[in-house]
Amino acid sequence: MRRPTWGPWSISLDDFVTSRLLELVVHSDDLAHSVGLPTPDFPAPAVETVVDLLSRIALRRHGATNVLRALSRSERAPVSISAL
Repeated sequence: MRRPTWGPWSISLDDFVTSRLLELVVHSDDLAHSVGLPTPDFPAPAVETVVDLLSRIALRRHGATNVLRALSRSERAPVSISAL
């Protein structure tokens, strides 16, 4: 199922929900940090979905070698593999 957004573009419902989930999880952490509270716990499937998306974005931005090193060999990792 595709849902129209602006103009001729469209996004699948699954992709739409995933992008909103990413925003919810990341911004909840931002808000909690800004007021000195712990980050809320989210269900494992939600966190796994967000981590999967962020890791895919990081792969595109920084390349497979840098992401692999950041996750497995911190001594050879780049300074950052931030996805956002």
